[in-house]
Amino acid sequence: MKPSVRGAILAFLLLGVPAAASQTDSAWISVGPRGGDVRSFAVDPNNPARVYLGTAGGALYRSDTAGHTWRRLSPGFPRRNQNLDELVVSPLGTLLVGFWDVRARGGGVATSTDLGETFTFALEGESVRALRIAPSDPRVVVAGSLNGVFASDDGGTTWRRITPLGHDELRNVESVAIDPRDPLIIYVGTWHLPWKTINGGVTWNPIPRGMIDDSDVFTLTLDGRDPDRIHATACSGIYGSPDGAGRWSRVRGMPFGSRRARAFAQDLERPRTFYAGTTEGLWLSTDDTASFRPVTALDVVVNALATLPGGAVLAGTDGAGVLRSEDHGRTWVPSNQGFSERFISRLVFDPASARVLAGVWGDRIHGGVFAAAGTSADWGRLGSGLKGREVLSLAVAGARIFAGTDRGLFALDAEESVWFPITLGAAAGSAQPRINDLSSVRGRIVLAATSSGLFRSEDGGRGWSSDLESRGEVTAVVLAEEGETSVAATGRGIEISHDEGRTWTGIGTFGPTRVNALGVVPGESHLILAATTQGLYRSANRGATWSRGGRGLPDSDYTGLAVAPGGAAIFVSDFIWGGIYRSDDLGHSWRPVREDGLVTDQVWSLGIDPAAPHDLLAGSPVGGLHLLSWR
Repeated sequence: MKPSVRGAILAFLLLGVPAAASQTDSAWISVGPRGGDVRSFAVDPNNPARVYLGTAGGALYRSDTAGHTWRRLSPGFPRRNQNLDELVVSPLGTLLVGFWDVRARGGGVATSTDLGETFTFALEGESVRALRIAPSDPRVVVAGSLNGVFASDDGGTTWRRITPLGHDELRNVESVAIDPRDPLIIYVGTWHLPWKTINGGVTWNPIPRGMIDDSDVFTLTLDGRDPDRIHATACSGIYGSPDGAGRWSRVRGMPFGSRRARAFAQDLERPRTFYAGTTEGLWLSTDDTASFRPVTALDVVVNALATLPGGAVLAGTDGAGVLRSEDHGRTWVPSNQGFSERFISRLVFDPASARVLAGVWGDRIHGGVFAAAGTSADWGRLGSGLKGREVLSLAVAGARIFAGTDRGLFALDAEESVWFPITLGAAAGSAQPRINDLSSVRGRIVLAATSSGLFRSEDGGRGWSSDLESRGEVTAVVLAEEGETSVAATGRGIEISHDEGRTWTGIGTFGPTRVNALGVVPGESHLILAATTQGLYRSANRGATWSRGGRGLPDSDYTGLAVAPGGAAIFVSDFIWGGIYRSDDLGHSWRPVREDGLVTDQVWSLGIDPAAPHDLLAGSPVGGLHLLSWR
């Protein structure tokens, strides 16, 4: 159900107006910030400089420079909301992707013969969590899913089940390994314990001896020196077996807190060197797993590892993107050029410093606030002090930047490098309320829409007062200068102010709907827009009366709202069904905006820089931040 098609059908059948996407705009381009979540890697055995990278939202990247630079493939993997957990490349040059639906139990295996540009699909409906190609026969592929184990004898085109249907234990398969001497010898790890077959799945035997019961087996790695020596990582720790999984012993060189190793790899050139990517950092062993030491910060979560010739190693992480080592894992640096998967929750423009500011959602460790001197410039993280929080809102007041988070309000002053907490006062109730929205005017007046009410500062955030705390949570606010219309969405409905938020008047409610964003059209202060969970509302008389939608605009959950200077164009984004819509007549009629270049049309945030009014920015959970030059 492509959202633009849905919008076109609604507009044509119900309203009788055309809803074709505008073709006069350029295509969307990715503009960062760099980094984000990495789920998987695969190295081409015929060309080790070619590395594929999979994400949790369905975006697929390729590097032709051994991980120094990345390019998102287009069209690439065509399905969104899919976790690309497993990537493998056969000696025949075929890329196979094992994937699962993040919103359901479906998935499958996708195959590409053109370097990841296009795909065909098989094993449809199976939530594939493990995928391996037999080293001795590239036509043999084994996939593990939530429903069991499947095998292909033709490189992934057709599949057959090789575990009993409905087996109580041979399901929820997380890892697979195939003996390089015999493709019939297969090891699988489940959410409970490991299993083995020596006859291609005709019979299976549990192989738990020595492993703590109820161990979720994340990885299985056959030692490059001796395939009877097997390394397993599980929720209970790292294990080794010298005899084809006849018995296991737990590695003692890893602290208990770092035992959950999601990724494990052996160095290509130094076989006594191993890498363990855990939920508490990346760990290195140079003595054949007798001991491990951390080589990254412990707040780094590692999901994937790839070893390359010459001592290079890639680590795929949560939030920090790709880390790269050139010295067999001793030191690490970011390697994210071309890779952008950060979820941008809010965009604000700092005219005094000519900067774009972006808040990151969904990453409490490596997120925060990023800044760039223009949409095409490099991004840098602004300050420290927001760790453990998600940024929901931003505002600039003079030389001070405000960041509203899920746990309190913070500020960063010019020339400073640490965010500091702002106390809203006793009226806030909770010491750290959720800051849903922020708005400022004249460099010193700031409004904070919070879970505890609306708060106002007249001195750049040094002192705060509140007149709307009795009205419950305030979800959105827009502040205008004296005499113009300011608007707040409260628990009792819409409130307006004409004195920069000092006093407020209630003007009604939309019913049981949450207001996600508010806008007042510049130069048309009588025109107010409200993006809500049940559609876009419009008032042309300063809130006295409201109408929902407009010609060509379906009722849906709108989260992003951007207004060009003078109201030359208005843009809204539909986060549930997907799609960005544009109005050139102050919200009376709408048409879809073209999607070319977007990874997903489920866009959360929108922004227009007043200094570059024909540049529209869109933040989504997949693909990072994108730019469209509209006309």
